[in-house]
Amino acid sequence: MAYSETDTLRITGSSYFDEKRTQVLSKYISYKLKIPVRYENIVSTKKMHALLRQGKVDLAMMNTFQYVFAKSDSINNIEPFMILGDSAGKAKTYRSCLIVAPSSSYRNIQDVINDAAHISLDFAYVSSTSGHIVPRMKLASLNVPYPEAQFESIQYSGGHLDAINSVLTKRTDAAFVSFDDLTNFQLTGKVGKDAVRIIWTSEPIAQSPIVIRSNLPKSLKADLRNLFLNLHKENPAVWHHVQENWGAVDPTRFMDATEADFVSVQQAADKVGKLVYFLNYYEERLAQQAQELKNGDQLIGRQQSAITKQKTILDQQIIQIKTQTFSLYLLGLVVLGIIAIIVVITQASRSKQKLNDALTTKNEELEHAVYDLNIAQDKLVHSEKMASLGLLTAGIAHEINNPVNFIFSGINGLEKNMKALMNVVAEYEKAEQLPSDQLAIQREQIAEIKRKNRYEAVKQSLAEFIVGIRIGAKRTADIVSGLRNFARTDESERTKAHVHDCLDSTLVLLHFKFKQAGIALVKNYDDRVPEMFCYPGPLNQAFMNLFTNAIQAIEAQSDQISSRIELTTTHKKEIVEIVISDNGIGIPQNIIAKIFDPFFTTKQVGEGTGLGLSITYGIIQKHQGTLEVKTQVGVGTTFFICLPTNLTLT
Repeated sequence: MAYSETDTLRITGSSYFDEKRTQVLSKYISYKLKIPVRYENIVSTKKMHALLRQGKVDLAMMNTFQYVFAKSDSINNIEPFMILGDSAGKAKTYRSCLIVAPSSSYRNIQDVINDAAHISLDFAYVSSTSGHIVPRMKLASLNVPYPEAQFESIQYSGGHLDAINSVLTKRTDAAFVSFDDLTNFQLTGKVGKDAVRIIWTSEPIAQSPIVIRSNLPKSLKADLRNLFLNLHKENPAVWHHVQENWGAVDPTRFMDATEADFVSVQQAADKVGKLVYFLNYYEERLAQQAQELKNGDQLIGRQQSAITKQKTILDQQIIQIKTQTFSLYLLGLVVLGIIAIIVVITQASRSKQKLNDALTTKNEELEHAVYDLNIAQDKLVHSEKMASLGLLTAGIAHEINNPVNFIFSGINGLEKNMKALMNVVAEYEKAEQLPSDQLAIQREQIAEIKRKNRYEAVKQSLAEFIVGIRIGAKRTADIVSGLRNFARTDESERTKAHVHDCLDSTLVLLHFKFKQAGIALVKNYDDRVPEMFCYPGPLNQAFMNLFTNAIQAIEAQSDQISSRIELTTTHKKEIVEIVISDNGIGIPQNIIAKIFDPFFTTKQVGEGTGLGLSITYGIIQKHQGTLEVKTQVGVGTTFFICLPTNLTLT
């Protein structure tokens, strides 16, 4: 039948789904209902939410977390439509579980919580429902609302298999993973059948929903509902694609979905807050910076080609000038007449003047080309800086999440304690209204209220909660300040700053990298180092490049006993020396002379641009300073930076 209220049915799928298989379902819907269908696979959760809110999506396929997060983000023009079910008419579900090594002494989740101070705990990636969100909600229900504050260490793996391997390799003592993924890994042989032991399993979690625009025509909703409910019978081939696409274990058919199917993870989505938006934003920024970097490479390539052509033309003109000059001398010997000599000299002078004019024009063109090249290089330096910031996104998100959760926990504690104190205050207020002969009885009641509300313990803990909130707030402010200092674009403005502040701002952003790699940082600051004129933004970028290289060099050292980076500053008359030393793999002597060359890198394709040390060298030169390196393979590398304290404008 025809649907006058819609020209095209707009269907979207998230990155969770296989686009080709989902298009098979979309084409079948178009064929069956005789309406045009436009399908789009949307990678960004942020973009999908924007389209849903604007009513630009009629049917959306998403994972469970994306749905409940959309509801908590006040997207009210959608409703649950379909969900995978079994032959008994029950929704297909998956579960979360907590695993330990078979030899572990822990028998249940409470054992793990009781020994939290000595346990390293692993979550799957941050946005995983079964590997992070549901487990965190379970811990909160057992009075562990902030595991980072109680466990010895917390880490986030790249996926469920990585989290399982962290227990197998003893990197962590326990890990939260998907029960269904663990079962599949055991069936396919990726994980041994008895390699780990499960000590807790969550309640079932509903499988990925299909949502529909609430104000879609009723007749179209009814036809779509009939199509989905009967798909497994009417077209087994398309249903087979659906089974493969959703990855569910033996789904039998589609069934109606309701809000009640997803209540179990709604609270968890609220606890996660806006972290997913933060990650998605920087995923998009990283992709944008990568494109800008690619465009910068192309611009530099074109400018280098233009310079090469100009140089070739100049060389040809120089040869031509030399040739014509030689001809003048030769003609002077051959021509005997003074008139002939004058004529030849006049002609040669005119030709030389034309060549000089052409040379002047070419020089002006070359100056313009060099100016364009400098502009492209400035853009490339800034793109490299923002790309570095994008690579630190996950660590910065984790660093900000920790103190924010610390603040939330402190606020919750303060709220509970304030309620307890108000109960006691209320009894005192009652006592003020009583006659003197009843005060003795009221005092006994007040004493009982104090005991029930743990009055003395509450008074003592108030200060502790306030200190915790202050620590969390200061940590968050330090991280934001570090981001602002690193991303600043005032390269052209010389200003007065302290080199220690530049170093500390950079180290704040890299704190997660140091912690993740298990690297000890030793700082030896010279108190005599003064404030000095410099370009703080570029200096932060230079320090970031050197520290990042040091961390990567240590991570590449397979037999390192203790990882260590040492930072030393020294004031020598009008010079500040900064020494950054690591005990990583070192730099081979055959490439030491090339490390400051643009685009030179020893990393695999896609892992680095080869611009880091080249840009760093240029920044130090801009500060009229020097950058030197000493290295030994297998021992480590040391960079020596010398900066003048009286930087002059050039």
